[in-house]
Amino acid sequence: MSIDIAGQVAVITGAGRGIGRATALRLAQAGVKVVAAARSERELAETAAQVRALGQPCLIVPTDVADETEVERLFARADAEFGEVDILIANAGTAAFAHLAEMTTDQFDRTLNVNLRGAFFCCRAAARRMIPRRTGSIVTVSSSSGKKPYPLQGAYCASKFGLVGLSKVLALELRPYGIRVHTICPGGVDTQLAADIHPHRDKTGWIQPADVAEAILYLLTMPRNITADEIILRRFDADPM
Repeated sequence: MSIDIAGQVAVITGAGRGIGRATALRLAQAGVKVVAAARSERELAETAAQVRALGQPCLIVPTDVADETEVERLFARADAEFGEVDILIANAGTAAFAHLAEMTTDQFDRTLNVNLRGAFFCCRAAARRMIPRRTGSIVTVSSSSGKKPYPLQGAYCASKFGLVGLSKVLALELRPYGIRVHTICPGGVDTQLAADIHPHRDKTGWIQPADVAEAILYLLTMPRNITADEIILRRFDADPM
């Protein structure tokens, strides 16, 4: 029997648009209280308005997940507003695509700092709150680039491969406390990031953010006696991984 997550509190990073916003809306529909984090306060306000229109509260906390202090402030605000965090969706991400021989150190560092180091900061903060209560769920959003290499994606692949490994270690370490850790690896999602990177590519048939949000909801509501380490989502016409 699936779990009812109504009334739980979810911290969602990268919630200003794309997968993060779609997940905030889908979880709100399931009765979850949302703490939305992203760098853009304007985009967060738009997400919050849509969540509140569904009848659920939404706390917005502008956050750069690459900044440890800002992540701690995010979770402190969630504690103060809602009392406890039941769910973390570590979704915030960025990308800089270039030939590794031509990639700048700043491009490489920023990609790793947001996608991997930032996820670590968020997972650590969530785990420290969940362990004493011996319950909770963490979903990290990796990518098909965390399962196979792609040209020009050296930094992005490194960050997303690393996130898969980090998540599996967390799953082992948090299992004794009843905390489940999942990774979702979507490929070809029709987001603003994809549009910025591939402005001329035909997006017909691409995965939609709402599709990923639905998969995240599935992970969060799985019966307690089972779990899924990762879900790989691909376009139907893409090759299996």
